[in-house]
Amino acid sequence: MIKKWILFSLFVCVVATHLVAAGNDTIVYPKLDVSYLKSCYYDTKEFVISPAKWKKKEWIEFGAVTGAGILAYTQDEKIQKYFVSHQTSTATNLSKYIFEPFGNGKGTCIVMGGLFATGWLLKDKRLAGTSLTAAKAFGVSSVAALLFKQLTHRHRPYQDDIPDRSNWDGPFSSTEYTSFPSGHSTAAFSLATVFALEYSNTIWVPALAYTLATGTAVSRLYDNKHWASDVLIGSALGFVTGRFMWKQSKKNGGNKFVVVPNLGVDHANIAILIRIGEP
Repeated sequence: MIKKWILFSLFVCVVATHLVAAGNDTIVYPKLDVSYLKSCYYDTKEFVISPAKWKKKEWIEFGAVTGAGILAYTQDEKIQKYFVSHQTSTATNLSKYIFEPFGNGKGTCIVMGGLFATGWLLKDKRLAGTSLTAAKAFGVSSVAALLFKQLTHRHRPYQDDIPDRSNWDGPFSSTEYTSFPSGHSTAAFSLATVFALEYSNTIWVPALAYTLATGTAVSRLYDNKHWASDVLIGSALGFVTGRFMWKQSKKNGGNKFVVVPNLGVDHANIAILIRIGEP
């Protein structure tokens, strides 16, 4: 167990070092202060009520995800049998030391904390601020996933003698059944999406972020912890939350136009200044 977390922490340090090189301090990013704590409340509120403001594009996306989830549900048992019967030592080690920790809560916090600490120590406002946005996305998406788990109480594949995708106990039943949706997938994609969007001008950050998130999601099938439909919906929840919180961070720190007087000896006019990233 100690070896697992040492290797994972070293991996986080390497990633953090490379992210610093991609820093950009020309924009105001979130800081760990009272304003950030307030934004956690207001952004969460906006996220909860956002479906009431959805337009055609958002409803099409929702329909596509729902349809994909239903399709995955019809194939859950076949997919579960495939992964259980196709396990290798290499894949097992990748799942154990990299992918599973990335989404298990503790590892997710290590990633966010390590990236934030690196940004703060090296005065990289972009890295530190993006880490705070990711933390917000992780917190909100995790609560949402937990709520769905308690409302559905779906059995995990390994919890029944004969795995049955249709075992849903519903609200107010045993708390040991928490398969839907996959919390690991939700956490991994909420974190990955924020960094992928923020550093979209690079090639390796989105590629690495989504590779880790996808690997985490697949590892839940490989380890027989979840059904495919759990993983798909959890991944979608994490992605949507991460994208929403990233957009909110840009909105909160967007550009402001300010009109100021411009007085001279023989003239008087006004100048329009743009304050970049001012809340």
